[in-house]
Amino acid sequence: MGSNIAQQANLTEAAGALRRQFQSAVFSKVYQSKAVGMQGDDFLNACCLVDGDLTLNRLRAWCKWQEDRQGRDRALGSWKPRTIDLDVLMFDGRVVDDELYQYAHAYIPASELVTLENIDMDAGLLTRVPLIL
Repeated sequence: MGSNIAQQANLTEAAGALRRQFQSAVFSKVYQSKAVGMQGDDFLNACCLVDGDLTLNRLRAWCKWQEDRQGRDRALGSWKPRTIDLDVLMFDGRVVDDELYQYAHAYIPASELVTLENIDMDAGLLTRVPLIL
């Protein structure tokens, strides 16, 4: 999950939606990355592990529905600032998006990312307390 428009608010909203849909959702630490291939603010990103009974297609459809719900504008393609981006990297123990899985963020080596310590996504809020994984 990632956002470069009202980043903290949009990650918090997406985390809450994921937690409501998948009660067992667990979140990674939040990290920051530069916008690549577009003009815009830096992205805040995180990963989420969920367990549920949706098929891969239904999970992807739910992610796109949540992006739309949060105001994602697809009018000019995907290489533009966005309120939220929700991608499925792995499903049922297998990689389903090789390009995104290869890097912590598309096209950016993990060594170039800045981790934002002590941000708690697990509570559904981006607050300055220890992250519970």
